[in-house]
Amino acid sequence: MKAHLITYPDREAWNNFVANSPDSPVLQSFEWGELKSHFGWQPLRLAIENAGKIVAGISILKKTIPYIKHTIFYAPRGPVVDYQKKELLHFLMEEVEKEAEKQRATLLKIDPDILADDEPNLEQLKRAGFLKASRQIQPRATILLNLEPSLDEIIASFEEKTRYNIRLSAKKGVVVKEDSSSLGIEAFYKLYQETSIRDKFLIHPIKYYQKIREIMFERGLGSNFIAYYKDEPIASVIVFNFGKKLWYMYGASSIAHRNVMPNHLLHWEIIKWAKAKGIVTYDLWGIPVNPRVGHPLFGVYRFKKGFNGQVVKYIGAYNFPYSLLFYNVFEHGVVWFKNIRSLLTRGKIVDSLGE
Repeated sequence: MKAHLITYPDREAWNNFVANSPDSPVLQSFEWGELKSHFGWQPLRLAIENAGKIVAGISILKKTIPYIKHTIFYAPRGPVVDYQKKELLHFLMEEVEKEAEKQRATLLKIDPDILADDEPNLEQLKRAGFLKASRQIQPRATILLNLEPSLDEIIASFEEKTRYNIRLSAKKGVVVKEDSSSLGIEAFYKLYQETSIRDKFLIHPIKYYQKIREIMFERGLGSNFIAYYKDEPIASVIVFNFGKKLWYMYGASSIAHRNVMPNHLLHWEIIKWAKAKGIVTYDLWGIPVNPRVGHPLFGVYRFKKGFNGQVVKYIGAYNFPYSLLFYNVFEHGVVWFKNIRSLLTRGKIVDSLGE
């Protein structure tokens, strides 16, 4: 086996490997790293090859820690490896550690698609030296919709209220259009700003979503959908597609005309669009691990639950420390900072990704 860093000429080979892995994580795609490179992260894509074929890999985002000349490594939804192949996992981690030494990394943070009840893979992760992180970055629970049945079978599987709201929305005259143009992103962002103020969460500046359009959409890895009522945009959803999977990444809606239920019709039209592309799984991306009334995401959970998919829970974030001193400062210091920021922006210490 040998290791090497993936550069642009290897983009297609890297994407083919990741897209054909069991979970095909879009956040491990070449394009996601390229997107994040415009916003303070440096992507490092490390591939392990055997007989000229990629057999394992990890796309790392590197961030420099101000003032101390060290970095952190973060591999969203990575690495892409068969955890039961101990020799392969060990070799991959050794190669990542070599890069960590070169880049003065204090830790590697991962949040892989390992199911919460997958004890064998979790045990391999712990034996490799990973420690459970104190805070999540990506959602630890989601709902997956199987898109392999016919459209009639899919809609018949939805909860009655969801089916009713889809029909109601169409009857009221809501129209859904795909619009991945710059103007479409502007319409999405205006709604997203309204949503963030209403629900008290932070969003990126508009240039972030325009870069999504330039990098993800233009390479066929997603699109933007807008629901209109009487020619007025009232809801919008950005989705990513990679391999045979689709992700609901960002959703926005206006407080106006909520009675016409645009979000239900939006997702139904997205499902039809995905089916036409041969996509077999729709990841609704992010619900509480333990849903309860009063949780910041309970309303989101109730909405997504109506599509009657499979609730899936992952192990969450884990860290591999390269320097225990810097690791402890980073791990506890960042949690403290985020708690203070939450207190200032939301008026309370709360984490929507919390349990």
